[in-house]
Amino acid sequence: MPVALSVIIASYNHENYIEKTLRSIETQTFQDFEIIIIDDGSTDGTVEAAKRAGSRARIIVQENQGVDAARNRGIGLSEGKYVCFIDSDDMEQPDRFEKQVSKLESDPELGLVFADVLIVDDDDKVIAKMSDVYPVLPGNVALRMITDYCFIPFATVMVRKEIFLRTGLFEAHRQAMGHTKWIEIAHISKTSYDPNPLACWRRHKSNTSRATKKEDYYEWTRIELTKVLDKYPDLRRAVGEKAINRRFAHSYFLTGFFMAAEGNIEKARQYYYKAVKTNPYSLMNLGGAVLISLPAKGFLTSLHRYMHEKKIRW
Repeated sequence: MPVALSVIIASYNHENYIEKTLRSIETQTFQDFEIIIIDDGSTDGTVEAAKRAGSRARIIVQENQGVDAARNRGIGLSEGKYVCFIDSDDMEQPDRFEKQVSKLESDPELGLVFADVLIVDDDDKVIAKMSDVYPVLPGNVALRMITDYCFIPFATVMVRKEIFLRTGLFEAHRQAMGHTKWIEIAHISKTSYDPNPLACWRRHKSNTSRATKKEDYYEWTRIELTKVLDKYPDLRRAVGEKAINRRFAHSYFLTGFFMAAEGNIEKARQYYYKAVKTNPYSLMNLGGAVLISLPAKGFLTSLHRYMHEKKIRW
């Protein structure tokens, strides 16, 4: 019998966390849901731990293909009217499903709802809220995510499955760029934000997003944004080429910054210069290019590492 909500868990090497994840799902105040775990080739005891949890979850094991491929498989198996994506180290607030399903039920034009999320460490200690790091920006959601950054945390997204399928599945490569899908959904439907944290996103060294190299991350962000803009010419016109160039130049600047912090000054210079070429009207881009031109590799590396440690926001 169909359910209201399909909960898709992409799991990979999270044997220490997945039981907590499942417990936080099973104890929801809203219970009309199914759980589909796609284990993406874990090499530890994640699958065994999931089985021990006594959950209703269906567990499917596949060879390692990447998190978005695992999510796509889960979507193919899902029967819910709504879908949410939970990683196997996340935890949910008890009333998350109730609040979000109710919101979607109240407005058939809503394609996506999301909320703030708590960032926790290995010991479940709250470090911050996601909105402290990436505040939700006012205005048109799709446009702001293209011109600025993604402020929709994956951990609290719930989508109307019919709207999601209209955009197509996630790009099944290994760079975990699924968040660009929210731009498409926000462009073709309404979205709704709840400022109350409805989930906990765990921050640790093995996070997929943290494991991705910064150079690869920013390159694939540009690739995926370009695909979205090419797919929706009206969205490209609404954003404007100047704003697109500013966003891409900023990604070149950030890549240069992280390359310099890693000690790769030659590659950092290439990216800083590319940032200037793409957006020559930015004082920040010009300043970065001038600074990186100094013949002082040790000083430049130390300075960038210091700025990185201070978590200076660009």
